[in-house]
Amino acid sequence: MSEGTLWSADLGELHIDTDANKGLWGYLWLQIDKKTFKVWLDESLTDLASKHGIELTRKLRRFHKTFYEQTVVTLRDKLQADEAFIYHPVPLTYMPLVMHATRIHCEAPDAASCEGLTAPTVPHPEIPEWQQRSGSVAFASPYLGEDGVRVTRSYPADSTIMMTSVTYHWHTPPGLPDVCLRGHHDDPEVIAAVMEPLDDFARTLRLPGTAQ
Repeated sequence: MSEGTLWSADLGELHIDTDANKGLWGYLWLQIDKKTFKVWLDESLTDLASKHGIELTRKLRRFHKTFYEQTVVTLRDKLQADEAFIYHPVPLTYMPLVMHATRIHCEAPDAASCEGLTAPTVPHPEIPEWQQRSGSVAFASPYLGEDGVRVTRSYPADSTIMMTSVTYHWHTPPGLPDVCLRGHHDDPEVIAAVMEPLDDFARTLRLPGTAQ
């Protein structure tokens, strides 16, 4: 891997790698013990509070501790994500924006036959279709190929919250796993404001050992 690749020195050969700006993107360890988690959280929150110029109150600290504890368990055990990344510019007073990347073993011979490219647009069966919105655009990657798509979806989480999700999926050549990057947020304006940085970040993802 190239010199300066994010997190490679920390984790060795990653499932999915990136050389994104470390000031914009942090790494969320999905395999972490309680003591290390506490140290990581304290350092991260103190640093971000300083950068955002806000006071790190007990309420904010407790909110982020609960959020990240639940997120780590969900991504690791339920979604079996390979890597997770945190977008630092979102203020600490908002829900953090976490994007998680997963390798998918798709044996389809071409993108048109890959169910993963259309799955994110399928309406949620438990939510009325008229309450859901989705849109997709082709999304090429310099590392993962031309057969990519970005899908955005909006749907109500409850009577007061509208969730917005963003999913990137690339169907890779035979012999390589597909890569899926996804995340969601409870404030559509946050997602709208960060789409360009999200796109830039998505283009940095690659599988270790692939051409750079």
